[in-house]
Amino acid sequence: MAAMSEHARHQEAFEAAVKAQADAAKPTVSAFATANAGSGKTKVLIDRVARLLLRREDGRPGAEPDSILCITYTRAAANEMLTRLFRTLGDWAVKEDDSLRETLAKLEGRTAESYSRDDLRDARRLFARALETPGGLRIETIHAFCARILRRFPLEAGVVPGFTEMEDRDARALWQAAKERAILEAASAAPEDLALITREAMNEGASSALDALKGSGAAVMRFAERHDFVIEHMMEALRGDLGASRETPEEILAAAMGDALPREVIREALRALLSGTTTDQKRAEALEQTLAAETPGAVWAAYAPFFLTEKGEFRAQNPYTKKTGELCPLLQEYFQVKDGEGRETARVRALVETLQRARAFARTAALIRIGLPALEAYRDEKARRGALDFDDLIQKTRELLEAEGMASWVLYKLDGSISHVLLDEAQDTSPEQWDLIRALTNEFGAGEGRDYSQDPRTMFIVGDEKQSIYSFQGAEPERLLKETRRLTERMPGATGVEMLMSFRSAPEVLTFVDTVWNRSPPIDVGIGGAPPQTANDIQHTARRWDQHGAVEIWPIEPKVPDDETDAWERPVDVVRATSPKAKLAAGVARAVRQMIDRGETIWEGKAERAMRPEDVLILVSKRQGGLFDSLITALKAEGLPVAGADRLILTDFIGVQDCLNLMRFATLDLRDLTLAEILRGPFCGLVDDDQYLFPLASRRAKGETLWSRVKASDDPDVQRAARFLQGLFDRAHLPPYEFLSHVLDRVGEGGLTGWELLNARLGTPARDPIEALLSRALGHDSTGPSSLQSFVAAMEAEAVEIKRDLAEAGREVRVMTVHGAKGLQAPVVILPDTTSKPKTSAPAVLASANAVVWSPRKDTDAEASKRARAIAETKAREEHRRLLYVALTRAQDRLIIAGHWQGQAGEGKTGYEKDSWYALCDMAMAALAPEDFELGLRFGKVSVAGAGGASANETPSGGLPGWALTPPQADPVVRKLSAPTSLLGPKTRIVAPFDAAREERLKRGRAIHALLQYLPELPEEKQEAAADAYLSRDGELTAAQRAEMKAAALGVMRDPALGAIFQPGGRAEAAIIGRSPELPEGTVINGRVDRLVVTPAQVLVIDFKTDQPAPDRPEDVADTYVAQMAAYWAVLKTAFPDREVVAALCWTDGPRLMRLPEAQLLAVLTSARGMV
Repeated sequence: MAAMSEHARHQEAFEAAVKAQADAAKPTVSAFATANAGSGKTKVLIDRVARLLLRREDGRPGAEPDSILCITYTRAAANEMLTRLFRTLGDWAVKEDDSLRETLAKLEGRTAESYSRDDLRDARRLFARALETPGGLRIETIHAFCARILRRFPLEAGVVPGFTEMEDRDARALWQAAKERAILEAASAAPEDLALITREAMNEGASSALDALKGSGAAVMRFAERHDFVIEHMMEALRGDLGASRETPEEILAAAMGDALPREVIREALRALLSGTTTDQKRAEALEQTLAAETPGAVWAAYAPFFLTEKGEFRAQNPYTKKTGELCPLLQEYFQVKDGEGRETARVRALVETLQRARAFARTAALIRIGLPALEAYRDEKARRGALDFDDLIQKTRELLEAEGMASWVLYKLDGSISHVLLDEAQDTSPEQWDLIRALTNEFGAGEGRDYSQDPRTMFIVGDEKQSIYSFQGAEPERLLKETRRLTERMPGATGVEMLMSFRSAPEVLTFVDTVWNRSPPIDVGIGGAPPQTANDIQHTARRWDQHGAVEIWPIEPKVPDDETDAWERPVDVVRATSPKAKLAAGVARAVRQMIDRGETIWEGKAERAMRPEDVLILVSKRQGGLFDSLITALKAEGLPVAGADRLILTDFIGVQDCLNLMRFATLDLRDLTLAEILRGPFCGLVDDDQYLFPLASRRAKGETLWSRVKASDDPDVQRAARFLQGLFDRAHLPPYEFLSHVLDRVGEGGLTGWELLNARLGTPARDPIEALLSRALGHDSTGPSSLQSFVAAMEAEAVEIKRDLAEAGREVRVMTVHGAKGLQAPVVILPDTTSKPKTSAPAVLASANAVVWSPRKDTDAEASKRARAIAETKAREEHRRLLYVALTRAQDRLIIAGHWQGQAGEGKTGYEKDSWYALCDMAMAALAPEDFELGLRFGKVSVAGAGGASANETPSGGLPGWALTPPQADPVVRKLSAPTSLLGPKTRIVAPFDAAREERLKRGRAIHALLQYLPELPEEKQEAAADAYLSRDGELTAAQRAEMKAAALGVMRDPALGAIFQPGGRAEAAIIGRSPELPEGTVINGRVDRLVVTPAQVLVIDFKTDQPAPDRPEDVADTYVAQMAAYWAVLKTAFPDREVVAALCWTDGPRLMRLPEAQLLAVLTSARGMV
């Protein structure tokens, strides 16, 4: 009975959620919907558009397709809505009558019988009507809408007909030029202003100050427009906002540190302090320097530390000890801070405030005097080129629609008026965009607009202030509340709808989300303006109430003790393998690997199935800092397919660097480094430094280039590379796109195209960046005369970022930022980047009441900028919390919180910072009574396929046909290349500790192998010198290590008992590829042996081993070594059936040769065949 009651309760909640969606989609009523994450807002938008198009129940026609405007936040969202809407309308077009009636009845909440044949006919025609609408259905971003309006009315809007929309890179280049020109002009016309902003910007320089001014967005332009760009009027408004006097900082100091300075009082205070304690005497130094200083600036520089800390804040304690203050009442009268202010303390406090205001005015005025002409030049140059950036599109359209009488005329001319506006992701709409939408809908709900086409004009807004995370693009979630109030006031019958039920996440995930949000510090409604009913008290209901999920929180990855860090300095962007970030990344990757290997399950529909890589989404707060790259590297190391970065700097990609190097070389950039990179790259493939680059580069005469050595080489591989490179010179005259196309599409001497060579070396992820490079080359060609040099220079000058669409999981693990994952979801979400505190730094240019103030640091704040900074920092903390909400709600079934150590280690340290995501999640988890498990704490449960009722492929109830129970016939064996050690079969993966001793052993083994590969080819008298030269290339080897390695290699070569190894007919590093009846069916061995000697009577296959100590008997040899040699032996026995094949290991520790008995080799092969 209890179970039935619970089911009934959830069914009631579901019916309420369905009703809320239906109310939000009602076409005749304006509405504002607050939609929790996963509550189906996209479905509601599509349902509302579909219902707007349908014939009304009273027989009135539905809305015309071109009268509906749906504004989305991104093009991807617009495309998704269009796809889903056309799929819906397409389904209606082909449905049978009864089925269509049921579908429409469910959508509109009517009875199926109420739909006439005319209703059905009109519904079926909607698909064709939508397709035939000029310009298509208007589901678009606000920028696309503005561009369409401006192209239709360019003269009315004051823009150039046929204007172009500027790419970000072009806008940056244009601004850079305007900025540089303004700085150059200021250097001669206003050197004092330039010196001031350069000094105030400190290490950032004047250029960054101008960037900050432009980055303040619409605030500075609104400020300028209010005063018609007249700088004198702007200065007066700025002075009023700051409360600054008309005196300059220098004049203020001259007065305050001149006659107003109480020198006799200071002398008496100095005498008292010098007679006091050591602390008093230390304080007296400031007063001594004050009396000794000569200029007002120097006096203040000496005097200020007596009152102020290094941060510019007033000291909390009196600048004298208690006893000294009692002995000298003058100190208390003038300099007291605690328990009342002394006279001089009060004067200095007032001086500091006056100076702050004056300095804020001076530096902001200087920045505006230099920066405003730069902004105007930037604007004028855009106009000259007939180009608009994204901000211009919004501004020009808003100005057009706000012009008196213009909005209604524009809307009337737009092929029939816009009667219905739908706004998606309203919480991310900026104030300028809201102004535009307000201008667009001002007539809605008033006068004639109410009865347009016998149907009320409607406005639908859907958003969620908890998901507003784009403040850097101007979003202000508090504006959402203001606009919804306006909507209800202006639109009769407008209603609010709450969509609380999540159709995405499991109950445990939603419970955790509610607990995190409701237990975290409350949002300041007074500053942030979030609606009180949802700001600090939220509750999600779960549609999937009967499908379990889990939330896990793992312990913080500990900090590496100081004695475990590297003894040498690494580049700042390299993450040590032992660092908390690298260890956390490895732990996350290992855990994902284990989840998949164990068959842990997620939900798909009503059944559970085993996890796959594409079910995992890993979210970080930023791409910088090393964790992002470490995660991708660690996932690849675990053999997991990973989608790679969702954003790439084009020139950081190695394949792009290879292509640019070819262009550099073709234009006679013959530097050795450029050529060496090309030779080792995919197009030439000379990857073995010891075989190719070292012989080419070493022992060159003075002035001899690597290119000349390449051309003179008689090595066939090097000659082939030389011919390829020579061909580049012949095409150096081509435009960049044609040059790259030739390189990529041409079939080379090896029978492969450039595309195939890149793919073979770098894999399929190489294609996206190379195609982006081709696109850039094509665009460069179209801008005018172009050359390879100009294209390479342009690519080097700009960090071109490409965005990869990871919305669809494919079959790979995805690693993304939280911002990039907005709108996405995944069965398993991992948050490893949770321990840092929110970034609350305010912008350098802050909006005051009627102006803008430049305050690059806190210690430069005046009262106006201090207030603005406090508001900005509070909003940043709010957004940090909202970003966590977005991250948590991406999870469908399983949510994992992890983190790396942040801050100092030591007793009482937690490893995470206050107000960090980890702190909030840890507090929430403690309130949910979680259970311990091997990795941390878990709330909820995890199933494993085949255990506890879960299965990888759940069988539906009912009988199955006989063929479904018949095992399929085995497919023919597919032959694949295998490593020799694959004969041992799948083994439990063992990761050896990567300690210093193991690294030394590996280094020793590689060096001795290399010597044994190359030294036998040299005359004996040159071998020692060559060995010394080779080993000296590794600067980390000691003299003793080099001597031991050389002795080991030469000992093998000069031992008479081992002479057979180096006899004529022998080959070093011989490739062995082939099959054998002795091998498991379908196995093709692909390996490389250290030494192969083929004589008329015998084939000798040898591998050098550097183990210390070497085993004494063949039966003590490691299984992997025996399997390796058995594979080679089997392939060679098949290839040389008429000769004796001997497999042997040559131990350099001795040295001695150990022949492996045939019986031992056959035993390994027999065992391998038995495992198949």
